[in-house]
Amino acid sequence: MPTFKAEQLHELGMRIFLGFGVDEEDARCVMDHLIQANLMGHDSHGVVRIKDYVNEIKEGKINVKVKPEIIHETETTAIIDGRWQFGQVIAKMGMETAIRKAEEHYVGAVGLIHCNHIGRLGAYAQMAAERGMIGLVMCNSGPPGGIVAPYGGRKPRLSTNPIAAAVPTGKGKPFLMDFATSVVAEGKVRIKYFKGEKVPLGWILDKDGNPTDDPGKLYDGGMLQTFGGHKGYALSLLIDILGGALTGAGCTCGKEYTGGNGTFMMALNVEGFTSKDKFLMRVDEVLTKIRETPTLPNVERVMIPGEPEFETMEVRRVKGIYITDKTWEDLTNLAREVGLNVEDILKH
Repeated sequence: MPTFKAEQLHELGMRIFLGFGVDEEDARCVMDHLIQANLMGHDSHGVVRIKDYVNEIKEGKINVKVKPEIIHETETTAIIDGRWQFGQVIAKMGMETAIRKAEEHYVGAVGLIHCNHIGRLGAYAQMAAERGMIGLVMCNSGPPGGIVAPYGGRKPRLSTNPIAAAVPTGKGKPFLMDFATSVVAEGKVRIKYFKGEKVPLGWILDKDGNPTDDPGKLYDGGMLQTFGGHKGYALSLLIDILGGALTGAGCTCGKEYTGGNGTFMMALNVEGFTSKDKFLMRVDEVLTKIRETPTLPNVERVMIPGEPEFETMEVRRVKGIYITDKTWEDLTNLAREVGLNVEDILKH
């Protein structure tokens, strides 16, 4: 598998998007997001998505000629109509809006409708943490009708319904959690499929409700399972309600579902609840205690959510980002389609 510097892939992706009519600011927003995902080890949400996004531009599913707009607003809440722009552009605006409201009124809650794939949710929660706030993001998604079976069911009704949260700390990187409420994110199954690898039993049911280790079965009428049995199912359903019913985007298996990511996000200004210094002291104290926990055999250390990603980022900044041969083939084909010389771009 080829390996590249983050800057090389960023420039290549930028040039590809510009070639397909994307505004420079929006192209940079999307590529910043995708490269961050690769750097943090979440390759399923990185540059592998460029081909999908270009196809959606061609099909008119992503409208690169519009800007998202606030269509309903109070002092502490807002609904943003993304108008089917890039999901990353819409979600960044959403969290910026939530942060602005939290700066003024201590709490900001924003819903996103008509919103394409927003990518890795943790990126938006981290935006709040970097401003000293607590960030919370969750969303539903397609396909209509769902791709995840509810607990005990053998037909899909839910999406992967991810949730992310970030908490600032006084020392070091923020606490950062980000996970799908399915056993695994669909994108990780896609990576296995591209690599020709099997998936663990327990991830997927085929179209008849039978367990399978063949990732291709997911794309032949199959479905993912929720993590943690009935507990993951309950959390997934709550996210669908907040991201779909509350915002107006529609729940995944509901009649009003419009596609894309019905998204709910919040920014909490800790100074609306306690002093910031005391809060950070308490957070640092508990994280220190967690890190000092005696480990099980063959476990090197207890880690805080987000630490694996931040450590992976430091490694990949030096060693580069590896991508599959299939992804590299897709990128070079897209580059040639808009008249780019890939070799010249990679020299910089």
